[in-house]
Amino acid sequence: MERKLRYVWWLVLIGLVIFAIWKLFLPHGSNAYLQKTGSSRDIVVYMAGAVEKPGLVHLAPDARLDDALKQVCPLPEANLESMNPAEKLKDGQKVNVPYKVLPISPESTVGVNSMNAGGVGTSPNINPVTAANPIALANGKININTAGAAELDKLPGVGPVLAERIIQYRTEHGPFARAEDLKNVSGIGVITYEKMASQVTVSP
Repeated sequence: MERKLRYVWWLVLIGLVIFAIWKLFLPHGSNAYLQKTGSSRDIVVYMAGAVEKPGLVHLAPDARLDDALKQVCPLPEANLESMNPAEKLKDGQKVNVPYKVLPISPESTVGVNSMNAGGVGTSPNINPVTAANPIALANGKININTAGAAELDKLPGVGPVLAERIIQYRTEHGPFARAEDLKNVSGIGVITYEKMASQVTVSP
């Protein structure tokens, strides 16, 4: 009887030793193990703006902005100089690649002077907005996707400050999909937009 009890105690002791070794060297259920497993998963980032392949991008946990840009292929008109390629990305982050701001060309003012010189006793009716940037007009309306600050300043209710805000919004969010999106710009409400609605467009 004593021999059987001794065997039982030995079996219990061996079992405790095995269990202790398993907990010590194979901590599968520990927090450290779970954190290590979780940290090895990819992160998902949404890329939008001036890129060829907008959408979700799967990256390594320690990925940088440059890694995401390589996957979505930025467009030639993307303003990459305003972005930091070394920025570390986070899971669930949205990255909007801005467009370059089109410069205002004053060369067309030469044509205006030529037309004035050719008239005899009369002055042709020339819109100053058209002379500053003819590309910014479409069917007599100002194209808010290509117009510069000088053209936008001509719109009713828009001064230099709002003109810069429109350009900044266009740079950060990309071209306007419709003219009504101007109401998303800070400082442009329903009343202000109604004043300029008949004079703006997004069509080329």
